[in-house]
Amino acid sequence: MLIGITGTISSGKSTIAKYLRSKGFQVLDADTIAKVFLDNEEIIDILINRYGTGIICNGVVERQKLGMIIFNDAKERKFLNELIHPLVIAKINEYDHQGILVFVEVPLLYEAAMEDMFDKIIVIYTDNKTIISRLIKRDNISSEFALKKIQSQIDIDEKVKQADYVIDNSQDLEKTYNQIELLLRRLTK
Repeated sequence: MLIGITGTISSGKSTIAKYLRSKGFQVLDADTIAKVFLDNEEIIDILINRYGTGIICNGVVERQKLGMIIFNDAKERKFLNELIHPLVIAKINEYDHQGILVFVEVPLLYEAAMEDMFDKIIVIYTDNKTIISRLIKRDNISSEFALKKIQSQIDIDEKVKQADYVIDNSQDLEKTYNQIELLLRRLTK
C-alpha cells in the first residue's frame, strides 16, 4: 500500500517520516528525489537559461536563491514545478510497494495533483502561527517571507478536507506519536 504524507511547509512531515523510519517502515522523500534532479546537468542548464548563472555556485543550484525566485513569482513556481514534478512522480512509480506499507513524504502532493497515486493520504496539520514561527527559525527568514511560502501552497484546511487521515502536530510530540501509533494499527489490520 502506498501512503502519501503531506501538509503545509514546516508542518512536521519530516518528523513523522523519521518516526515511521524508526519503526521500520520504508519512507520515501519527494524533496530528496527532487534535489537529485536539481543536480542533473540538463536541469541545471534549463535553469541557467531561465534565471542566469546567479543561482549556481560551484556547479550546484543554490536552492535558497532559487527559492527567492519561485516564492516571489507564481509563474516561475509553476515553471519549476512543471519541470520537476513529472520526474519525481516517475521515480516514485518505480518503487515496488506490493504487499507492504510504503510511505511517501510529498510536500506538494495536492499542488502536483498526485493524490491518485496513493492508496491513502495522511495530512499533517499544524496551525499557521506555529508554522510561521518554525519557518523563521529554520530558514532564518522574515515573517513576511514565511507567509509567502505558506501562501504558495494549498490552504491546510483544504488539504485536511481531502485527507483520509489527519495527524494534528500542533501540540507536543508525544501526542503526535500517539496519533501515528493509532493510525498504524488501522493501516496494518
